Amino acid sequence: MAPIEVSIIVPVYNCETYLAELLDSLRSQVGVSFEIIAVNDGSTDSSPEMLADTARNESRLVIINQANQGLSAARNAGIARATGQWIAFVDGDDWLAPNALQRWLTQAKEQSLDLLIGNGYRFTTDPAVQTAAPLLHKQPWGEVLDGQQWIMRSVEQDEWPHFAWLQLIRREVIIENQLAFIRDMVHEDILWTTQLARVARRVGFCQQPFYGYRTNPESITNSPSPQALQRRANSYLDIIHGLVEIAANSPPALRKTLLRHANRESGHLLGLIRKKITDPTARRLLAKRFFALGLPAALFRGSSTFSEFWRALRCNLTLGFYTKK
Repeated sequence: MAPIEVSIIVPVYNCETYLAELLDSLRSQVGVSFEIIAVNDGSTDSSPEMLADTARNESRLVIINQANQGLSAARNAGIARATGQWIAFVDGDDWLAPNALQRWLTQAKEQSLDLLIGNGYRFTTDPAVQTAAPLLHKQPWGEVLDGQQWIMRSVEQDEWPHFAWLQLIRREVIIENQLAFIRDMVHEDILWTTQLARVARRVGFCQQPFYGYRTNPESITNSPSPQALQRRANSYLDIIHGLVEIAANSPPALRKTLLRHANRESGHLLGLIRKKITDPTARRLLAKRFFALGLPAALFRGSSTFSEFWRALRCNLTLGFYTKK
């Protein structure tokens, strides 16, 4: 049997509506020796049965069943089980275009990469018909950068794509640097990509959009429930704090860039608290946590333009007001 080149890690949680379409797209990949590691994260629909049925006729499918622990834990379980030289992540309701893996892997090998950043597009019903524009427009197509250069270039261009599902990663980079997704966090890809980029020596970029990202109104990032909104806001606090901590241990140029990105993420936090979280107690607790984490000064240190300074000022004034409400 040929060595496994790519381990495709698929977290699965109640994806019965889309799972067959996704698995078909993965099984149709050619020119690459791969395994599909499907991590059933405590699904309560028919997803486990669908996986089991597929595995009967698909030796490349490995199933991990675990109690519901969230996306990060599912991905970490997949990483621990992976045997491939490379790792790719695909979400359970998305889609991968034919020949995507072959194109990504060929480029990664030719350029001796640690990390390849692909491109994708959004869709709602038929992933094979691309009607939306590509997700990425400003990446350094055709170049190879080290990861820290990539962070600085992307933040300067205001397009830093921290999507795990657009990444093809040399597995030894993950193992040697003990990289893992932070559990119980929404938008966990941001800190994952930050840590990955800091240690990746060669990063390349594939411009053609091969990854279909489904716009799913049932995802947690689109949920209007008060609990989901508060969880997202707390995650943004953790992300901003994490970026500030990573910046403190980075060279000066990268430190400034990471603080600048922390400033930009604070805009998402402020938007959630001002426009979507209406409970006064929840607002007050979030605002107090913002100050307890020592974030106000860091946002000002991350200001390079007037709009960034204004964002830091608004965050401080608005959240300061909410601490007293």
